[in-house]
Amino acid sequence: MRRIICLFFFLAVVIAPGCATSPSGGSTINVTGTVQHSNLEGGFWAIRGDDGKTYDPVGGLPSEFQKEGLRVRLEAKPRPDVASFHMVGAMVEIVKIQRL
Repeated sequence: MRRIICLFFFLAVVIAPGCATSPSGGSTINVTGTVQHSNLEGGFWAIRGDDGKTYDPVGGLPSEFQKEGLRVRLEAKPRPDVASFHMVGAMVEIVKIQRL
């Protein structure tokens, strides 16, 4: 019985702090990358970062940035609480985006 209580206490200490944070974690990431179009699921735009990761903007990429091969700098909030049919990379909420 004592082991079970210790296990619950351990889980509460390890898991509870993560549950208290906001979905986006309150932090932003900065990415430099290239805009790419994919024909999956009817087509969508994503950003392939120079870090090798793909970023899928929640709500899509603004139309003025929907150009294959366009280099951009992106400031975004990670959105692990959001899912997409695209399944190409991390979902992000755009805070700021600019052409390079």
